[in-house]
Amino acid sequence: MAAGAVPAYPDSPAGLPPHLQAGAMRRRFWGVFNCLCAGAFGSLAAASAKLAFGSEVNVGFCILGIITMATTNSLMWTFFSRGLSFSMSSAIASVTVTFSNILSSAFLGFVLYGECQEVLWWGGVFLILCGLVLMHRRALPHKQQ
Repeated sequence: MAAGAVPAYPDSPAGLPPHLQAGAMRRRFWGVFNCLCAGAFGSLAAASAKLAFGSEVNVGFCILGIITMATTNSLMWTFFSRGLSFSMSSAIASVTVTFSNILSSAFLGFVLYGECQEVLWWGGVFLILCGLVLMHRRALPHKQQ
């Protein structure tokens, strides 16, 4: 390699220019926010589908449920694609949407249908949350002495 040339794959990640560092936290916030909204809209779509296609449903409620399902489903995909564009990786965005969808579904199930989740279910949610925190946490660079 020639003197002064930058290696193609450096051992340490390149630092962002100062003008990008200031907006990095803002981009991260909007990525998480959009993914949380996508999960909530996804659970609303599922709840409206359950209401629309229930066993004894009026035709008007069925049509309203289908329209609500289509609207919230398209909002879910819109927010998810925006969250992907703001997120650092697609894995972080996907796990954030999944976590938001699970919590929103539990809340809507309790409010609309009186469903209560078991302790094992909440244990799984806690494990997903722990994985999400690990994915979002940034490792601090080690200083060489």
